[in-house]
Amino acid sequence: NMQECITAREIPLPLVSATMDGCMEKGLDVTWGGAKYNAMGSSGIGCANVGDGLYAIKHLCFDKKVCTTRELYDAIMANWEGHETLRQYILNQMPRYGNDNAEVDELTGWAMEVFAKAFNDCSCYRVDRCQAGIYPVSTHIMFGMNTWATPDGRKKGEPLSDGISPKQGLDKNGPAAVLNSMAKIPHRAFSNGTLLNMKFHPATVAGDEGNTKLRNLVETYFDMDGMHIQYNVMGA
Repeated sequence: NMQECITAREIPLPLVSATMDGCMEKGLDVTWGGAKYNAMGSSGIGCANVGDGLYAIKHLCFDKKVCTTRELYDAIMANWEGHETLRQYILNQMPRYGNDNAEVDELTGWAMEVFAKAFNDCSCYRVDRCQAGIYPVSTHIMFGMNTWATPDGRKKGEPLSDGISPKQGLDKNGPAAVLNSMAKIPHRAFSNGTLLNMKFHPATVAGDEGNTKLRNLVETYFDMDGMHIQYNVMGA
């Protein structure tokens, strides 16, 4: 809200406004709410960190009693230094979001629903209802630099997770499992958009068969209520 108010006062956009339906008719700059179609949204970052972190607390401290909540807290506050055994357990022995594990995926979906409701209930001076989103536009790297260690085993300064994608390198069960996990996100609650990023080795999508597989993947994701998928085809 502060940013929008300062932008409207200090750097209005007359050229942009001249190309937007509604601004000329109302005599209002686009930053003043002149556009026929007005929206204000923001983006959540770190979806997988939240889901994996919540599951880590549940798994470690309550279900398996690997450690106490105080021990987990102390490990996070120490940036995992002196607690590498616990960190490696989290990274290598626990289920993670993006692998079609119902418990982790449902916790992640629940957390995102809580976030969406809180954000969608907000307003700003231009619009009565804000629109939540989950996509990074690379800010998961910048925000990660200034975010302390998290319960999912991530250290201070490391990138946060990318969009609604699984934590980097921790999806182990293939693209079908990823799609099943992503389907637990309430996409319709995020009218400002969600983003799933996927990467494929060139050999997996080569030729007519590869084209068919990629097409089927995208169509299946949309059939499952997915909103936005991007994929890169690359080798090491």
